[in-house]
Amino acid sequence: MGKVRAPVYGDIATELHADNPRARRVDIDIFADALRTYHEAAANILKHGSIVAHPRTGAPIENPYLKVRDSAARGIAKQNRIASDRVLALMKSGEILP
Repeated sequence: MGKVRAPVYGDIATELHADNPRARRVDIDIFADALRTYHEAAANILKHGSIVAHPRTGAPIENPYLKVRDSAARGIAKQNRIASDRVLALMKSGEILP
């Protein structure tokens, strides 16, 4: 059986570049960072919910990661020329990590 390679931070950008060979590397890196941020924020929201307890007072507040996720989503939407379907599927399956 073949050796399984552990996913690393740069895999998202590497895989995106493989799918978008004509795109500028800086655009790929920015898109990869936005995907990473979106994925991390969405995971936090899924784990803790949209309403969380304030860290000092315990009062219910909107999860701050909602704004982070929405900001990353806007950045991703602006770069609609980057083909990312395959990379998103790899992220969803856990084959590459954010």
